[in-house]
Amino acid sequence: MENLSIQLLFVEDNRIDQTMFTRFVKQEQLPYVYTIAGSVHTAEQILVSEQQFDIAILDYMLGDGTAFDLLEKLQNIPTIIITGIGDEEIAVRAMKAGAYDYLTHFTQ
Repeated sequence: MENLSIQLLFVEDNRIDQTMFTRFVKQEQLPYVYTIAGSVHTAEQILVSEQQFDIAILDYMLGDGTAFDLLEKLQNIPTIIITGIGDEEIAVRAMKAGAYDYLTHFTQ
C-alpha cells in the first residue's frame, strides 16, 4: 500500500497553537506533511516556492494581516479559515472570497 500524505500549509502566528497542531498530528499519526508559517509574509514566501499544497488552514487574524491577504494566492488550494472571532460577516466574506470553510474555535 502506498504511503499517501497530505501536503498541508498551516498559517498561525500563535506559537502555542502551532505546537498544539504539531503534537496533535503526531499523536493521531495523521498522514500530513505540513509547513507552518507564522505570518502572512512568511506564507507568501512559501507560496512562491515550488512547494505544492493539497490544503491550507489559515488563522484569520495574523500579526501582519488577515487570512484574506492570502486567499487570492491560494485560489487553487482548498482553504479553511479558523478564528476565535465568531463573526458571521467574516464567515460570509471568507466563503465568497473562495474559502472552502470557516471554523470558529473557542478559547478560555
